[in-house]
Amino acid sequence: MKNLLSHSVKCLLWKVLWGLGALSLVLAWVAVYQRGLVFGLEPLAWYWNALILAALSTPVKMDCKDCGTCNAA
Repeated sequence: MKNLLSHSVKCLLWKVLWGLGALSLVLAWVAVYQRGLVFGLEPLAWYWNALILAALSTPVKMDCKDCGTCNAA
């Protein structure tokens, strides 16, 4: 049971990190389009956030060993 719970947390963690990275990229595009700040951050800061969050999500996903939950996304 503990292994299943830890695996579920890993699956959720990489999806949340990847989702936040994608959202940061969208907000970077919005900031560029508006030529201003979005939630107090410049476009470059949003791009860096997207890059870092995507980089953090990659090792978590690579650690997953062929599970149905991770492969569904």
